[in-house]
Amino acid sequence: RIQILFEVMSLLQINPDLHLLFRGPFNEVVTSVLTLKNISDSKVCFKVKTTAPRRYCVRPNSGIIEVGQTVEVSIMLQPFQYDPNEKNNHKFMVQSMILDPSKADVPLDDVWKGADSSQIIDKRLRCQFELPSNAAPADTATPVAPSSPAASPKAEAPVAVNNRTFLPEKPTPATSTNNSTNDRVEALVRENANLKKRVAEISSQRTAVQQQAQPVYHNAAYYIVFVIVGWLIAKFVI
Repeated sequence: RIQILFEVMSLLQINPDLHLLFRGPFNEVVTSVLTLKNISDSKVCFKVKTTAPRRYCVRPNSGIIEVGQTVEVSIMLQPFQYDPNEKNNHKFMVQSMILDPSKADVPLDDVWKGADSSQIIDKRLRCQFELPSNAAPADTATPVAPSSPAASPKAEAPVAVNNRTFLPEKPTPATSTNNSTNDRVEALVRENANLKKRVAEISSQRTAVQQQAQPVYHNAAYYIVFVIVGWLIAKFVI
């Protein structure tokens, strides 16, 4: 009886009417189409809601359906890491009501804001995720076959690292320039060290010469002092 009453009250024929199926893989956008047909004798407003608005993009999410016309609603599930053990509680609800002819020129959002809840018919649908049996898990990389050696006889053999293929690096002009600059810097460093060593040797030799000349200067000074003292003594005595 409840099912018959619901069918009598329905304004839209909704397909699918119980579940929205999303078939993976889910590393890209997956779209499920919801078909809405106006089976009443009046214009019908509709609105699509979800319990997970961040996970889905709905186009169109609301509108007006003429008598006998059909609208297809694309529900796009955004990419995510699928876990078959995770419980899915995502739901959608399609709301519909007859458009009052006196509000034909009123913006649709305002029509819904001023609507009487007793005039709105709700239809709920559950989401189902299904991963094809032949699809690889999202975190499993598919190995890439290396190119045939016959296609490039002189090509260097690829080196496998962590299941990924890399070709050995070849020297580039920039690398050669860097090497040349490094050699020049090393040569300048060595030359600077040699110059410092020579300066130290010259400084050491100069210090030795000064130390040798010091006694001569001292002896001459003593001699001059003695001469002056003798001259003064002789002058006073005489």
